Amino acid sequence: MYLLKPKEVRNMTKKEREEYKRLFKEGTIGVPQGDGKYKIAHYWAKVYDEGSEYGINEGRISKLTIKIEGVTTLCYDRGWDIEPDEDDEATMIAYSIILQEYN
Repeated sequence: MYLLKPKEVRNMTKKEREEYKRLFKEGTIGVPQGDGKYKIAHYWAKVYDEGSEYGINEGRISKLTIKIEGVTTLCYDRGWDIEPDEDDEATMIAYSIILQEYN
């Protein structure tokens, strides 16, 4: 993934660490499954202040990975490496939430 290891972050200057924290987002989304359980979607994103031709839908997200149950279900790195499966409800819900939040 694009997130740096803790040692790499420690070796950054204060200004570099602030920039890194501002651009890179990481989180978890619980997607309800109707049986009272949740699928957990982990995501990592690189989000700029302004949209660009390299972003998803020419938006602010230039890199995005979603993993569900340890499996990468979506990967965008200035272009699609793994496009989301429209039949994968958990991925599509997580993707929609992330687009709404950051793009």
